[in-house]
Amino acid sequence: MNREFTRRELYNLVWSRPMKAVAADVGISDVALAKQCKKANIPVPNRGYWAREQAGKPVVQVALPPRLPGGSDRVGAAPPHRYYYVSDWAEEFQKVPVPPVPTFDEEIGSVETRARTLVGKIRYQRKFEPAHPLVAKLLAHDEERRQEFSKYRSSYFAPKYDTGTERRRLLIINTLFLSVARLGGRASMSTSKYGAGSERDIGITIGESHIHFTVEPAKTKKEEKKERLCLAFGMARDRARANKFWEDNDERSLEDQLTDIVVEMLVSAEVSYRNSLVRNREWIIERKAAAEAELKRRKEEAERKARELQEKSARDRIAHLLAQARALDRADQIRAYVESARSRVAETSRAQADFDRWAMWARQEADRIDPVKNGTIAEAIRQHVQQISANEQPSP
Repeated sequence: MNREFTRRELYNLVWSRPMKAVAADVGISDVALAKQCKKANIPVPNRGYWAREQAGKPVVQVALPPRLPGGSDRVGAAPPHRYYYVSDWAEEFQKVPVPPVPTFDEEIGSVETRARTLVGKIRYQRKFEPAHPLVAKLLAHDEERRQEFSKYRSSYFAPKYDTGTERRRLLIINTLFLSVARLGGRASMSTSKYGAGSERDIGITIGESHIHFTVEPAKTKKEEKKERLCLAFGMARDRARANKFWEDNDERSLEDQLTDIVVEMLVSAEVSYRNSLVRNREWIIERKAAAEAELKRRKEEAERKARELQEKSARDRIAHLLAQARALDRADQIRAYVESARSRVAETSRAQADFDRWAMWARQEADRIDPVKNGTIAEAIRQHVQQISANEQPSP
């Protein structure tokens, strides 16, 4: 697309004219436009809609559904971050418009209510039937370990998910992954066969928002026999600072809290998305200010270099002028010296012919260094006149 649209803007556009006409205006094919609308959950007129409207038959415009909490409200062109990767980023960034202050139709409380309706009641799956694709990979690795364990009888190859806390943990993850997938979200988790804890960081992506979480044993009293699990938002390394977490307690197990967890994932994704719009706007404002400062710096640098070049040129012209004056003075001194020597040649022991040959050589040397004779002054005058003419030209 040749520009970015909000969902509402694109919805109004595709319901105003046939898809092919809209697609031509935004610079993509009608098939690509339909895909963009589907991805953004924007309904489009069905086949025959415009023919029925033109014939005066009744038509129904499908209302724009609310976006999934955490889903993007933007469709189309990429954000302006790319301008930082070109040589003239400052010039390009001046063209980037500052987005309007983000506004949202729903309060977060209303988002939570809608999220709870979308999620419904999540039922904990006690078996891996079905298994989410990522979980299925871990189970396949477990089967491979089981076969290796039967050969080598080493605990290194022992299956991980047959019983105990690890099986329960994976069942909880599987239930969450399937529930989020049903809502259009995407899961992420390492599926390394022998990963040393690399699969402990788990993620859910909703729209452009990412929610990381962990499911790990909770710290319990030594006398407690049953190990408790805790689900906390954030990366594994930040678990100690997690501000949103759920864990087994005397009243409810973690399995009984999965509905609340998924609802909070959606709400957190929405909050993250809204914050990202605010941060992006602030980022653009900051970068435009940085671009303005960079352009000002470049201008001042160019002016400084121009002044230095002009000053150097003036110094060079003075140096050349003084050199020409010295050369003319030396030439005149040589000529005066020759004439003075001529009047006293009789006092020397050299013949007149020898003096005349020396005098001719001396006058030739004087002419050679004389700036008038050798053309240096004429060239200097030409350059001076040329520079004056250039300075008198009006600025473009």
